[in-house]
Amino acid sequence: MSNNDNNNNNNYYGGDHRQNGQYDNVPPTQYLGNGSNNASHGQHGNNDPYGESAYDDYDRPESFDVSYYTRDAEDNDNIYMANTGGHAGGAGHDDGPSLLSPDGPMPQGPMMGDLPPRRRRNGRNRDSDVESVSDGVYSVRSSLVRTPASHASNDIDIFGAYRSNAAPGTAEDGRYASYAPSTESLIHMLENKKSYRPTGSVTSFSRSASWVSNGNGGLLEFQNGDAFLNADAPYPAWSDPNQIPLSKEEIEDIFRELTTKLGFQQDNMRNMYDAMMTMLDSRASRMSPTMALLMLHADYIGGDHANYRRWFFSAQLDHDTPPVREHIDPKQQHELLGEESADPRKDTPAAFVEKWRAQMNALSQYERARQVALWMLIWGEAGNLRYTAELLCFLFKVAEDYVKSPMAQQRVEPAPEGEYLCNVVCPLYNFLRDEGYEVVNGKYLKRERDHAKTIGYDDINELFWTPEGLRTIKFEDKTLFMDVAPHERWERLKDVSWSKSFAKTYKERRTMWHFMTNFSRVWVMHVTVYWYYIIYVANFIYDPFFEMHDVQSTVGKDKGVIPDLPNQDVKRYTLMAAGGALAPFICLVGAIAEMFFVPVNKHNQRALWLRLLLFVVILAADIAPTFWVWTKGDDPNYDWSGVDYSAVYQKEAPAKLDSPNSSDVSIWKAAHAVAIVQFIYSVLFTIFLTLMPPSLIFKPRKKNRNSRGLINRTFAGNFPPLKIAARSISLSLWGAIFLCKYVESYFFLALSFKDPFRWLYQFHQDGSLCNERFIGSKLCENQNYITLAFMLLLDLVLFFLDTYLWYVVWNTIFSVARSFYLGISIWTPWRNVFSRLPKRIYAKILATADMEVKYKPKVLCSQIWNAVVISMYREHLLSVDHVQKLLYQQVTSDDDGKRTLKPPAFFVSQDDAAFNQEFYPSHSEAERRISFFAQSLSSVLPEPVPVENMPTFTVFTPHYSEKILMSLREIIRESDQYTRVTVLEYLKALHADEWDNFVKDTKILAEENSSNFGQASAYGQALAQDADKSESKMKTDDLPFYTIGFKSAAPEFTLRTRIWASLRSQTLYRTISGFMNYAKAIKLLYRVENPEMVHLFGGNGSERLEQELERMARRKFKFVVAMQRFLKFNKDEREASDFLLRTYPDLQIAYLEEVPSAEEGGLPRIYSCLIDGHSEIGPDGRRKPYYRIQLPGNPILGDGKSDNQNHSIVFTRGEYLQLIDANQDNYLEECVKIRNILGEFEEYNPPTVSPYSPAAEPQPTPVAIVGAREFIFSENVGILGDVAAGKEATFGTLTQRIMAEIGARLHYGHPDFVNFIFMTTRGGISKAQKGLHLNEDIYAGMNSFTRGGRIKHTEYFQCGKGRDLGFCSTLNFITKIGTGMGEQMLSREYYWLGTQLPLDRFLTFYFAHPGFHINNIMIMMSVQLFMICIMFIAAMNITVVTCEGDVDMENPNYAQYLTPDGCFLIKPLGDWINRTTLAILLVLLIAFLPLFLQMLTEQGFARAISRLGKQFLSLSPLYEVQVTQVYFNSLMTNMAYGGARYIGTGRGFATSRLSFSTLFSRFSDSSIYFGIRLMTLLTFFSAAYWKWPVLYFWISIAAMLVTPFLYNPHQFVMTDFILDYRDWLRWLGAGNSSANTNSWISHCRLTRIRITGYKRKRLGERTPTTGFISRAHKANIFFTEILLPIFMALVMLVSYMFIHSVSNVTEANGNDSNLNSTLVRAIIISVAPIVVNLAITIAFFFVSIGLGPCCSMCMPQFGKVIAGIVHGIAVIIYIALFFLLWILEDWALTPTIMGMVCQVFVQRAIFAVLQHLLLTREFGEDETNVAWWTGRWYGKGMGGWAFTLTMREWLCKTIECSVFAADVLTGHLILFFLSLFTIVPWIDKWHSAMLFWLRPSRQIRPPIYSLKQRKQRRRSAILYGILFILMFVIFLAIIIAPQVAKPSISLPSQLEQYLNGRF
Repeated sequence: MSNNDNNNNNNYYGGDHRQNGQYDNVPPTQYLGNGSNNASHGQHGNNDPYGESAYDDYDRPESFDVSYYTRDAEDNDNIYMANTGGHAGGAGHDDGPSLLSPDGPMPQGPMMGDLPPRRRRNGRNRDSDVESVSDGVYSVRSSLVRTPASHASNDIDIFGAYRSNAAPGTAEDGRYASYAPSTESLIHMLENKKSYRPTGSVTSFSRSASWVSNGNGGLLEFQNGDAFLNADAPYPAWSDPNQIPLSKEEIEDIFRELTTKLGFQQDNMRNMYDAMMTMLDSRASRMSPTMALLMLHADYIGGDHANYRRWFFSAQLDHDTPPVREHIDPKQQHELLGEESADPRKDTPAAFVEKWRAQMNALSQYERARQVALWMLIWGEAGNLRYTAELLCFLFKVAEDYVKSPMAQQRVEPAPEGEYLCNVVCPLYNFLRDEGYEVVNGKYLKRERDHAKTIGYDDINELFWTPEGLRTIKFEDKTLFMDVAPHERWERLKDVSWSKSFAKTYKERRTMWHFMTNFSRVWVMHVTVYWYYIIYVANFIYDPFFEMHDVQSTVGKDKGVIPDLPNQDVKRYTLMAAGGALAPFICLVGAIAEMFFVPVNKHNQRALWLRLLLFVVILAADIAPTFWVWTKGDDPNYDWSGVDYSAVYQKEAPAKLDSPNSSDVSIWKAAHAVAIVQFIYSVLFTIFLTLMPPSLIFKPRKKNRNSRGLINRTFAGNFPPLKIAARSISLSLWGAIFLCKYVESYFFLALSFKDPFRWLYQFHQDGSLCNERFIGSKLCENQNYITLAFMLLLDLVLFFLDTYLWYVVWNTIFSVARSFYLGISIWTPWRNVFSRLPKRIYAKILATADMEVKYKPKVLCSQIWNAVVISMYREHLLSVDHVQKLLYQQVTSDDDGKRTLKPPAFFVSQDDAAFNQEFYPSHSEAERRISFFAQSLSSVLPEPVPVENMPTFTVFTPHYSEKILMSLREIIRESDQYTRVTVLEYLKALHADEWDNFVKDTKILAEENSSNFGQASAYGQALAQDADKSESKMKTDDLPFYTIGFKSAAPEFTLRTRIWASLRSQTLYRTISGFMNYAKAIKLLYRVENPEMVHLFGGNGSERLEQELERMARRKFKFVVAMQRFLKFNKDEREASDFLLRTYPDLQIAYLEEVPSAEEGGLPRIYSCLIDGHSEIGPDGRRKPYYRIQLPGNPILGDGKSDNQNHSIVFTRGEYLQLIDANQDNYLEECVKIRNILGEFEEYNPPTVSPYSPAAEPQPTPVAIVGAREFIFSENVGILGDVAAGKEATFGTLTQRIMAEIGARLHYGHPDFVNFIFMTTRGGISKAQKGLHLNEDIYAGMNSFTRGGRIKHTEYFQCGKGRDLGFCSTLNFITKIGTGMGEQMLSREYYWLGTQLPLDRFLTFYFAHPGFHINNIMIMMSVQLFMICIMFIAAMNITVVTCEGDVDMENPNYAQYLTPDGCFLIKPLGDWINRTTLAILLVLLIAFLPLFLQMLTEQGFARAISRLGKQFLSLSPLYEVQVTQVYFNSLMTNMAYGGARYIGTGRGFATSRLSFSTLFSRFSDSSIYFGIRLMTLLTFFSAAYWKWPVLYFWISIAAMLVTPFLYNPHQFVMTDFILDYRDWLRWLGAGNSSANTNSWISHCRLTRIRITGYKRKRLGERTPTTGFISRAHKANIFFTEILLPIFMALVMLVSYMFIHSVSNVTEANGNDSNLNSTLVRAIIISVAPIVVNLAITIAFFFVSIGLGPCCSMCMPQFGKVIAGIVHGIAVIIYIALFFLLWILEDWALTPTIMGMVCQVFVQRAIFAVLQHLLLTREFGEDETNVAWWTGRWYGKGMGGWAFTLTMREWLCKTIECSVFAADVLTGHLILFFLSLFTIVPWIDKWHSAMLFWLRPSRQIRPPIYSLKQRKQRRRSAILYGILFILMFVIFLAIIIAPQVAKPSISLPSQLEQYLNGRF
C-alpha cells in the first residue's frame, strides 16, 4: 500500500481525523511492523541460522518415540498466503444522539479499537451451502524441504537475537528489561572459558506475526519474500477474499447496523468487533474461515452444547417461534423433553434436532455473523448482568426478534448511543444494587438483609429458565411482557417493572439444616450402620445369659460346657431393624428442611410431598413391628421367672420347659420370621436411601415438558458423564474406602466399645448412698447412663472421622498409583527422564507432525534446551560455569573436520552414578525446574499444532492492592522496630547462590558502564586478571555489591536490586514478567519450527525477523491485568505501574474511571477503560484509553475480585483464558508447553462437516476448564511457608489428580485455563453476590459442572504460586476459606450437587469439599465430647467406690473378682480413654500422609523424610491443631452470624515481631478462650484420674493457647518479652479516657458488635471506621450461641453435683439430716461476681458523673483511673471467690477446680443470654464507653438516646468486668508459661532457625537503638521485669501455699449454710 493510499484512510467515525501510519488504526493486539522497510532481501546464504552441522542425515528415527514421527504421504502440504492488498478508503458515518452524557456523544478515546479501513468486494456468494463443508483441505502444514547444498556452511550464530536486542533504543527482552548486561559479556565469558562456542538459537526470545493463512492461493514459496512483507492484515487468517465467507468490511457493517438500531456504545462496538475478529482469526488459522464462522455460531447460538439453544428449549420459546426441541442425553429425555401433543413422534429429541439444525442450516453466513455480533454486543455492555447467562439469552432473543422485524428494518433515525445501557441494563442493575444496598446518610451501605431475603444474580437468572418464569415479567399495570408481540418487546423493555417480576427461587437460610438436606446420604450411611454395629455387639441388652455362651465361662455352669440357652435372635434382629428407621427419619428431616429452602409451588410440590409420604411409610414399616416383636421375643421354651434383670450377671442358666405353651411357641416363631423380614427390609431400604439421590425420587417421568421437579436439570443437573474407565476407578475407590472403613470400624470402634458399654449399662449405683437437695438420688443413680450417652455420641463422631481417615489413605494410594500410570513418578522403571529429554522435546514440544524439515532432531532440540538454560542464567539461577556445562556446544569433528553439535553431558550424567559433576547448585530452584521439565515430558501430552495454527489466548490477572514492585526502602531497611532482619538480608540467606550470580552479573554491567558500554570483551579479558588480585582486595572492592547489590546509586543499579528482590517476593512484577514468557515461548517455537522463515527474513538479529516474530506473538497471546484501583494509586504504585508498561508495552491494563455527576447529588458515571504501553500520553501525564465503555453503575457490588474480573473480561481476546493471581510466576520451559495444554480442550481437530448438517456427528461434551499444578515458591521461607506449600502439593496436585479422573474436580482459580465461550455464555468465570460468593472461583467450577462442562487436570504443566508466610496471614487466609465454606453450605449449588449426584460422585464431591470442613467440625467436637466424657469418668472415679485389683472384662468370669460388692470397675473406661486418644491422634497424624507419599513419589524417600522431619522439628503438628480450630471457629461463626468478607492477608515476609496484645486480641475468640475452657476440664481430669495418653491432649490444648506466640518471630527475647508485658498492661487500660482502637475495650466492643450490630440511623454524619456491621439474627444464633452454652453449663453442673452427691449424705448425718445443695453453691459462686460487678459499676458511674467533668480538666486520665479501679476490683473478686470455694471444699483441689469450671460455663451461658437477647445495637465509635468512665455524656450526639444508652452501657460494663478478669488471668497464665523459654540460652537463635529455617547467623541481629532509647528500654525492662516476677510469685503462692499449709479457716455458720444451700 502506498503512503498516499494510507493517508486517504478516513477515521471510521467521520470527522477530520487522519491516520499517521499504516497501522495506526489497528489495535496493538495485532501488528506493529511496516513491511515497506523490508522490500528486498539480498543474498541469504551467509545468514543460515544453523550451518552445515544441521544437515546431517536424518538417521535412526527408531531411537525416538515412533508415534510422534509417523508421516502420511497423502497429507496436503499446501499453505495458503494471506491477501495483503490495499484498503480502499471507508466511508464514515455520523454519530447518533447519545444518552450517556447530557453534553451529547460520549468522548472518544484514542483509536486503538477503531475498525480497520473498509474495503468492498463484489461477486461473492456469501450464502454458501455448508451442509457438507469439509475442512480436510485446510490442514495447514509447513512444506519446507531443504537440502544441504542449498546454503553455505556457516557456524551457528547463537546470540544473533541478543545482539539485535542490545542495539540502541531496543529494550532487553528479559525480566531485568534494559537493566541487564549485554549479551556480548556472556559471549566473551563463554568463549574465554572454552575454545568452542555453543550453538542453537537460544536467543529466540522474540514474538512473531503470522505469515500464513488458510487460503487456496497455492504453495507457499519462501523465495517470495514480498508475500511475507505484505502480510500486514490485522487478522491474517481472515484476509483471503477467496476463502472468507464475509469480509471484515461486511462484518463491520453488521456491527454498525446493530449499533445504529439498538443503541450500543461506540467503544463497545469497536471492542466487540476486535474481539469477534480475533476469535475468527484464531479459529480460521486451523480450519477454513467458513468453518470458523460456523463453529463460532455453533458455540454461541445453535450448536449441540450452546447455552442459548438449551435455554431456548427450557423456556419453551418454540411456542413463540417455529417449534423446536433440545438435544438432550437419552437418559434425560423422559424427564426433560416433550410436550403434550397429538402426535408424539413430532416431539421426540430426534425431531427437535432435525428441526433446529434445519433452521440453523437455513441461516445465511451474514445472519450467522449478525447473531454472533448481536450476542457479543449485548454481552459486552451488560456490566453486572454478565453473571446472569439466561437473562442475556432472553435479551438476545428479544433483540433478535426486533432486528429481524420490519419495524427495525424501516427505522431511519439511529438509536441514541447508550439507549441499550440506559433502557435495558441500568434498570436491571439498579434492581440488583438496591437489593444489596441502601442509602444511609447519603452513602450506599449494605443492607441488613441476609441472603434468604436478598434477590441475587442466581434468583434473577432462574426466572428466565422456564416459561412460567417468563410469564411473571410484568409492567406497572400488571400486564404481562410475554403477551406483547415479539417484534415490539425490545421497545417495551424499559417499561418492565422488575421489582414486581423477580422473586426468590432458593432461600439461602443461615442454618445447619442444610447439612441434613444436602448431605442426608452421608448421615444415613454412618448413623444407621453404626446402630447396626452397636446393637449387634451389645447382646447384653436383649440376652441376660450372653456370658454363658462363652465356653471359658464358669458363671452358672461348668467350664468348657455350653448349656442349652434361650434363642434371643428375635430381639436382636428387631432391635437392629428398628435402627434402620434412622435412615428414613434422616431423609424425612432433610426433606422437611428442604421445604424451607425451595419455594414450594404447584410445579414442584407433588414430588416433594410424595417423597415425604414415602419416608413416613418406610419409617413406620421399619419401626412398627418392633413394638410387637419385642414383647414376643423371649424364647417360650424356657422358664424366665428366675431371671434378675438388675444383676450384673445371671448366676444360673434358665430351666428348659418340658411342655411349653404351643400357642406361645407359634407366636414366638412368627415373631422370629417377622423380625428377620423386618431386618432385611430395613437393610434394603437403607441401601436404597443411600444410593438414591433425594431429588431423583419421584422425579417426573412424563414426556411433558411442563412436568418439572424441584430442580431444572437442564441448567442445574446436566452433569458431564464419566467414561467407563473413570467410573470404574470411582467405584473402586469408594468400594475400597468403605470396605476398609466398615471392617476396621467394627473392630476398633464398635467391638472394642463393648466392655465400657456393658459395664456402664449394667452398673447400678445405690440411691441410698448419694443424694442432692432438690433433686434427690435420681442424678447419681443415672450418672452411668449420662456418661454412656456422651461416650456413644463420641464413638459415633469417631465413626464419621474414621471414614475421612480412610478417604485420605485410599485417595492417596489411588493418586500415587495414577502417577505411576502417567509416568510422573521417579520410582517408575522407565524413568530415565534426563537421557530421554532431548528426544521428548522434539517429539512432544515441537510440532514435528507438521514439519517436513530435514534437520537433525538434536538441532531443533538444542535451541529449546539452550533457550531454557539461558533463561535460567538470566534469572541468576545458574552461574556461567553451570551454563557452560548445560549448553549444547558446536565442536569440530575428529573425523571430517566439520563442525558438529555436542550435547551436554548432563543428559547422561543424571542416570550414571559414575559422573560426579555439578550442573547446578544442589537443591536449588534450577534443579527443581529442570527436573520437573524433564519429568513432565515423560507423561502423555496432546500433540501440538504449529504456532501459526494455535489458538489465541489471554492471561487474565485481577489486581487490587498487591505489591507491584518492591521499593528500595522496603528491601534494605527493617520494616519496624520489631524487625531483626531486612528483606534483602533474608532473601540473600534464602537464595545465596542466586545472589552470588546476581552480584557477578551486576559487576559485569558496572564494568560495561565504566568502559564506554559495548566493550564487554575487555571485561571478559579482565575476568582472568582478577585471579591475580589479592583476595582481601577483591572482597573490599566488592563489599557494596555483596551487601546491597550495587556500588553506584544510579537508577539502573538500584532498580536491578529491586527487581531481584521482587522476583523472589510475591509481587505483580514477578507475575507479569513470568507470564510474559508466553510471548518468548511463542517466538522461540515459531523460530525453531520455521528455519526457512528465519533465513528468508535475513537471519537472526534482523529487524525484519523481529517484526515478524513480534506480530505472531501479539496475534496469539494477550495479557490483561484488571487494575481496579489504577487511578487511585499512590505515587509509588503509579511509578511501578508505569515501569511495567514501559518494560512490557504489550501489557494491557483495564481499570475503572469515575467521572463526577454534572448534577448535584447525582451518582458518578463509571467507565471501564483499557490502556497499554503504546497508549498515547496526554498533557496530564495519563495514558489515553483505547476503549472507554460506560457501565450502568459501580460494578463492585460483591466482594471485589469477581466484579473486577467481570468489568475487565470484555477486553480479553481469544478462545481461552488463563486465570492468574497477582502472586504467581511462570517459566520459559513451562510456557513452551502452551500448545500442548491448549490441546486439552480437544478443539484442535474441527469437524469436517457443518455442525448443522444432517450428516454431523454428535459433539463430545465440551471441556470447560483445564487445571494445572502449582508450585509454591514460598516453600523455603520458613516452616509456615513449607506447611502452606505442602497443603498445596497435596490438595492442588495429589488430590486433584484423582478428582479430575473421576469427575469431581471443580475450579479453584489459579492457574486454570478456561474455555472463554463456554464460561462467558454460562455466567462468567466467577460469581459475585456479596458474602455468599466469597470464594468466587469455586462457583464457576460448580456452575460449569452442573451445566455439562468437563473439568480436567494436567500433571505436566505447572505455574509458581506464593502463599501467606506469617502466622496471622496464614490464619487470615484459613479464616477466609472457612467463612467462605460457611457461605457455600448455604448455596443452591451444594443443594443441586448434594441431592442429584450418583453416590460415588457425590461422595467424591462431599469429602473433597464440604466434608473436609465438616471433618474439622467433628474433630473439635470429638475433643469437646472427649473432655466431657473423661470429666464424668473422673467424677465417678473420685465419687463412687472403685473395684480393687486389676480386673479384666475379657475374662468371662470377671464378675466373680469384683471387690468390694457394688464397686465401680474403672479399668474398661481407662482402656477406652487410651484407645480414643490414639484414634484422635491418628486423625491428626494422617494429615501428614499425603504430603509424605507425594514427596516420596516425585522426589524420593530421602527428601520426603527430610521435609517431614523438618516440619515435626518445627512443631508443625501444633500449628495443625491451631489451623483445625480456626477452620472450625470460622465456619461455625459464619453459620451463626454471617458476615463473610474478603480478608486481605498480605503476603510479605513475616519477619516482624507482633505484640502480645495484638496476638491475644486476634486469637482470643477463635482459640484462646476455647483452649482455656478445655484446659480447666483437663486439669480436673488429671487431678482426679491421671492417664498417660492424655498427655497428648495437654499438648494439643496448650497449642491453642501458645501457638500464636510460638510462631511469633523473636518472641523469646528477654527484653522485648518484658516490654511486651508492659505494652499489654497498657493495652488493657487504654481507651477509657479517649477513644483508642488499639485497646482492650475496642477489642471487646468489636467482639460484641458481631452480635449487636451498629446503629444505622443516628444523629450526625459520622460513620464507624469499622464500617456498619449488621445485627445477628436470633434465629440463626439461637442454637449454637444460646442453647449450646446453656447445655454445656448444665452438663458441668451435673458433674459438680454428682461429685458431692455421696459427701452430701455423709455431711447430712452430722447436720441433722439437712442435705447440702451443690446446685445452689455453684449458682451462688457463678452469679455472685456478676451481682458485685453490677453494684461496683453503678457506684463508680455516679462517681464519674459527679467528679468526671471537673476532674478531667486537671486529670486527663480520670476515666482510665476509674476504669482501672473497677477492673482491678473485678479481678480481686474472682480470686477471692476461688479461695472461698476452696475453703468450702476443705482445701480439696479437685472439687475446687470442678467448681471453677462450673463458674466459667455458667457465666458464659448467662452472658450469652444477656448479649444476644438484651443488648441493643452499638452506638457510634466508642462514645458511650468514654462517657461512662469520664462522666461526660454531653456532646456525643446521643440526644434522646442518652438514658437508654446509660442502661445499656451498665449491662455492658458488668459483662466487661467479668471478661476483663478472665483476660487478665488467661493472659498472665500464658505469659508465665512463655517466660520459661526466655531463660533458655540462645533461645532466639534457635527459635528463629525454627521459624525461618535459617542457620543462626549475623543476619538475625538486634535492632540498633540510640543511647537514650537503650536507657529507656533498660529502665522499663527492669521495672516491669520486677513486676512480672512478683506476679509470677503471687500466682505460684496462691496455688501452692494452701496445698502445703492447708490452714484451718472456718466461715461464719450463716454464710456457710447459705453457700451450701441449707436455707
